[in-house]
Amino acid sequence: MKLMKKKFKILIASLLLTTFILYTLSFIQTEQKVYQSFIHDDVLNKSESTQTFNYNDFIPPSSTSTEQESILYYGRVLKYYYANSIKVKDTDIDELELFFADFSDADKAFAIQNLLSSTINISIYGSSSDAEFFAESFSKWLNTPDEQKNKSWEITNNFFIEILPDILKQAGVLKYTQEKIVDIVNKKIDTESLVTYDTTLINLPSDPVDLKYGSTSLQNFAKNYWKGIGQNDAGALNYISKQFSSQNYSALEKAYSVVKNWMYDSYTPASSESIASFNAFNTNTYSSFDELDNELLDISQANDKVSRLPFKKIYDNLEATYLLKTPKSSNDFEQWTYADTQNLKELTLFLYNMLFSLISNETWVENLLTGFIVSPDSPLKSNDENVMGYTSTSSSNQGAEYSYIVLTGISLTYKEFNSQYTMGFWSSPAKFNTLIHEFGHALDAFGSKPNSARSNNYKKDIHYWEMYSGNIFGDYIPTSDFTFEFWKDPSSTIIIGAIGIVSVVSITYLSLNYKSRKKNEEKEKD
Repeated sequence: MKLMKKKFKILIASLLLTTFILYTLSFIQTEQKVYQSFIHDDVLNKSESTQTFNYNDFIPPSSTSTEQESILYYGRVLKYYYANSIKVKDTDIDELELFFADFSDADKAFAIQNLLSSTINISIYGSSSDAEFFAESFSKWLNTPDEQKNKSWEITNNFFIEILPDILKQAGVLKYTQEKIVDIVNKKIDTESLVTYDTTLINLPSDPVDLKYGSTSLQNFAKNYWKGIGQNDAGALNYISKQFSSQNYSALEKAYSVVKNWMYDSYTPASSESIASFNAFNTNTYSSFDELDNELLDISQANDKVSRLPFKKIYDNLEATYLLKTPKSSNDFEQWTYADTQNLKELTLFLYNMLFSLISNETWVENLLTGFIVSPDSPLKSNDENVMGYTSTSSSNQGAEYSYIVLTGISLTYKEFNSQYTMGFWSSPAKFNTLIHEFGHALDAFGSKPNSARSNNYKKDIHYWEMYSGNIFGDYIPTSDFTFEFWKDPSSTIIIGAIGIVSVVSITYLSLNYKSRKKNEEKEKD
């Protein structure tokens, strides 16, 4: 009998240890996926395809040398659309193919597609992955002032209002939706109304858009954008190289001789018709911020009576704190004002109204996020000191399940036309761009959600302390230590263990990695 009891105790201890290890590993996996694309064998097995590709083909993630997103795949779809919405010389393509002669056929086509796409959507950070590319494109579309709306914005606007709503109806991981999605894009590409970006221009238009980039000439800006400024500031070519397993930067560096002359059409103004179509796209489903906030409070309140989406409480608490003193680490951050709070609320209302215009289902829109947190912590707890925010998405082999956003409050004090934008690091010059970028990730994840997940808020499946264990703006106060709570409740141990076993992949995008540039970086470390 004693021997049986001993074996039983050993068994129980082993199960507890295994559960703890699974739980711990899920956090390690999350932290290791900071800048990398993600994949899991149960979601999409990497294939050794012999299929040949051209730069304007849809290139599935499984066909390229790096393991790209099968859950967050809208960036890959958008690149396909861009590659077919651009005019480029055959000689330029031939020259680029020579530079990439050592690449696989799929990688060669994908490298050229990335160069074309990063010409249309100017964002060094967006060049690093499909996911960041989509988030930056979403920011450009939703949060660019009318005065800076250019040909690139017009092409992007056409994608979001004419193509994406139909794509969003195709729920699930890419291997189940690819055929229908490509067909949707092709129908738009084949129309005579397709707006194209012209890389063959050799002069600026007669009425160029003032994009307010820092360089005095397009030639200087193009050089800084593609190659970077100095040793510490990588350009778009370096970021593109991160998408390939070999990270063959030397081959991409040669491409500068071709791409440096492609950007003149970025200074062509967007048509008045496209701006009008953008404004008309807004259905204004929610008439006021307070109405929206009440809806989100209600849908996201779990058994603990704590709302996971308390936007008004967060913004008001942030205002009360930052009006007294706004933390500033460089000249790119500015003092908080009452007007900032009002503008942030209006932007959030506009954001949700545009999300409804895209998705056309109120329940799905309100379930887009399971949690929204803004923290006074800087840096965010347990993350790199330069991270301004992240979007975490939990997924199974059926697709994404839920997403939540964590921002540091200081990211919302980043001023308009900041130094990062003027060097081409971000796609939009507008304030509060961190918020819009992160919602771009959440929208990307929504695309792969099965309809059952879209109808579920998952508010009972995750607590505030699981989303973020540091300080937060709002009225939620942690009641006990995380470690104590974990071991105190046996049911939570079982649930956490089950998550470690069932969840195919749990990813966190530490997006918007604020990297201080040049001398500012050293000053801020002092």
